[in-house]
Amino acid sequence: MTHPAAVRPPLFGRRYNRRGQRMAGPPFHDPRTWKLLASPAGLPGLALLVVFGLVLAVQTYVTGPEVWVLSGHALAHGGWHAPVAHLFAHAGPAHLLLNATALLPLTALVMVRLGPGPDGWRRFALLYLGAGLAGAALFLAFNPTGPALIGSSGAIFGLWGAVSRIRADGSFAPLRSRQVGDEVFYFALLNALLYGIIFALVRLGDAGIGGMAWEAHAGGFLFGLLFMPWLAPRTPPPATV
Repeated sequence: MTHPAAVRPPLFGRRYNRRGQRMAGPPFHDPRTWKLLASPAGLPGLALLVVFGLVLAVQTYVTGPEVWVLSGHALAHGGWHAPVAHLFAHAGPAHLLLNATALLPLTALVMVRLGPGPDGWRRFALLYLGAGLAGAALFLAFNPTGPALIGSSGAIFGLWGAVSRIRADGSFAPLRSRQVGDEVFYFALLNALLYGIIFALVRLGDAGIGGMAWEAHAGGFLFGLLFMPWLAPRTPPPATV
């Protein structure tokens, strides 16, 4: 089955390019996604970006990064705040900017379905924190005494998981649907490629390259995939794209 080239593909759901090929992954290539940043749907992402910048300044000039990282060692020594704190901290400006390029469009896409106003913001906060904590839990399960975790990527992958469930009409695709299967496959492929690239760079002796917390990515993605239908309003808000 192919998608007619003359028909503009939907922003959500199963999409096809002009050659009739299925497309997976968030629609970052679509200009409509980036136009959402100038709408109310983009505000939570921009607010988070401001918080990230302020936290990075505090890390750099006041506390150092150790206060913000999550690890089994940190929890054992009273770092009860670490499961939440690490979601707003980053290893440096480059890490922050890299995450921002995914955070901003994904937040706007999710907010289209979560709805505007205070209720939409509350739903988004639950999604972001829930995905981040799920990612942290899976990371600690695999690394109880291992390296530390810092950054918002677990929560960001949770936003991708949430977007993966949204259909073109605003309803939610079943977990066993082709749409969700395509997104899960693309998520796994992307993480495998990133892991391979980072592994190769580390083996080449680039001391400036850190590891990749695929466990946090997976935990966050699964949370968004599973809980987005429960967090979103039952009736889709009026279309904004």
